[in-house]
Amino acid sequence: MKRLIFLALVGMIIASVGVLAVKIVRGNAEKEAAAERIKLLPDFHFETVQSQDFTPESIPPEKPLVIIHFLPDCQFCQGEAKELAPHPEFFEKAYILMVSAAEMKQIQDFGTFYGVVHLPALTLARDAAHTFGQTFGTNSVPTTFVYSAATGGKRKLLKQFNGETSADALRKVLETTAQ
Repeated sequence: MKRLIFLALVGMIIASVGVLAVKIVRGNAEKEAAAERIKLLPDFHFETVQSQDFTPESIPPEKPLVIIHFLPDCQFCQGEAKELAPHPEFFEKAYILMVSAAEMKQIQDFGTFYGVVHLPALTLARDAAHTFGQTFGTNSVPTTFVYSAATGGKRKLLKQFNGETSADALRKVLETTAQ
């Protein structure tokens, strides 16, 4: 009887390790697929705070694109917004899209409070369908993606930042695109 219980326990441990290994392999495959998918700007569809559709075609092709995935109540996202607001040079060099899955009122209040809602070449948008994570391979906030200006209709990923990104870090990436 003890031997049967021992074998059952060993079997359960082996099965658990097998299931865990499959999940790890599947997770790595999904991460690799997402990394490959975002090398070029993927197709997306968001809604601006002005209730207009926003797609890759909405972005001026001559400007690099900075996409910031945020949540209004995230302190690191708030810090990033505070960093951007006093730097108008970003809006001369790049188009900035700030995307959140929060309610539209929260997004609008965030933009107003941090002074980014009225900045030129910046769009606040809502991911109402909650597709950002699937499209860009992350649901972490803040996450910032910097894409090149459109060349041949395509934008290449230049840099991905996970976590709060400083104005200096963005400036350095944008300066390399201008050269």
